[in-house]
Amino acid sequence: MTALIIIGIILAIIAFFYLGYYLWNLSMEKYDHNIFGPGVIIRGIASLFCLVFAAILDVGDGSMAVWFIAACILWIWTFLATWMKSSFFIALFSLVYQGLSAILVLQAINKIKRGLG
Repeated sequence: MTALIIIGIILAIIAFFYLGYYLWNLSMEKYDHNIFGPGVIIRGIASLFCLVFAAILDVGDGSMAVWFIAACILWIWTFLATWMKSSFFIALFSLVYQGLSAILVLQAINKIKRGLG
């Protein structure tokens, strides 16, 4: 049973990455739009910082809600920008991959900083 679970997890990971590649490829071929463009990455990183500030700066004065709303606005902006340049379903499904790409870019920047310093 454990082997089937491991195989299922591996297949799910492969399907996840294949769907991300398919969304990117479809948007590039059909709409000539990169769903992982620099604007998407910048908005994703900014929204991650907003979420971190919301978690860290919860002092009870309502600032947590402001940071959370700012993060939501950035993701809605990303969704609308992708939707206007491609299709609704590409924009909807690519949100997960765009968030993941922002996290991976932050990790790459941290590794570069650690390697240089």
